[in-house]
Amino acid sequence: MISKNLAFIAVKPIGNQFRAYLSMEAAIISEKDPKELLQEATNIYEDAIGKMTQIVDEIRDARKNRRPVGARQIWQLGDFIFRLRDQLEEIGLQLDSVYEHLARDLEVKSKWLEKVIILRRYLPDKKQLPESLNWGRLEKGTSRKAKQLKSGLPIS
Repeated sequence: MISKNLAFIAVKPIGNQFRAYLSMEAAIISEKDPKELLQEATNIYEDAIGKMTQIVDEIRDARKNRRPVGARQIWQLGDFIFRLRDQLEEIGLQLDSVYEHLARDLEVKSKWLEKVIILRRYLPDKKQLPESLNWGRLEKGTSRKAKQLKSGLPIS
């Protein structure tokens, strides 16, 4: 998820909000006012985390109540991660240690997030996932199964 010539930012939670940090070098060479750039990055990150937290809470609730978690719901979480990346890229930034940031702020495991991102990476269109497909069928062997779905093959 790393892209060309983008400045890295770090985001840290402060109470119920976040604060983005930029290296001095990146701040100096930035064409934008660093303070405005960091505020824009903070807003983007807070918005994304808010949306992702809502999905993660729904997933936790489903698991707690022993209901299946839909694969499309997991895909949606992955899509929000891709949107976060894209929005930051639009302003010339990228998140340093994506998995660490998101695992910390969503209170999930990095390995699980990797699977979420793999699903979204291999299946760029949510319609490629059957509505009735449950995440448990994809959680192990995610990349292999996502490739099968993308090719139109049934998952094994």
